[in-house]
Amino acid sequence: MFIADLLTALIIATLIMLPFYFLGRVGPWNGWLWFALVLFLFTWAGGAWVGPYGPTVWGFSWLTFLFFGLFFAFLMAAAVPPRPPRTRQEAVEQAQTKREGEAMAAITLGFFFWILVAGLIVALVVHYLK
Repeated sequence: MFIADLLTALIIATLIMLPFYFLGRVGPWNGWLWFALVLFLFTWAGGAWVGPYGPTVWGFSWLTFLFFGLFFAFLMAAAVPPRPPRTRQEAVEQAQTKREGEAMAAITLGFFFWILVAGLIVALVVHYLK
């Protein structure tokens, strides 16, 4: 089950991530790679813990993986406000004022990001070792 769960989560997370990447809604992180990592881990952990449900393909149930992947992707897309278009002058002014509070926000966001990643990995390890 480990390999089947891994491959299912990887395929579903990739298919879910692509539209969000092209729409520019990859969460509060700087880059799509971090969104892809957390989406993959959340899809895998959620699908593995809930267990088989729904239709099967080649004897494997994939609906729980799809549900958790979509749930997390929509949650992250809703949590990040859209970036309004701005002029060049507005961008320069905003960049100057934004730098002051950005350092603390980056540290806090990074801290919670790594707690989330560690928690998802622990959930996967506990599930497969039980």
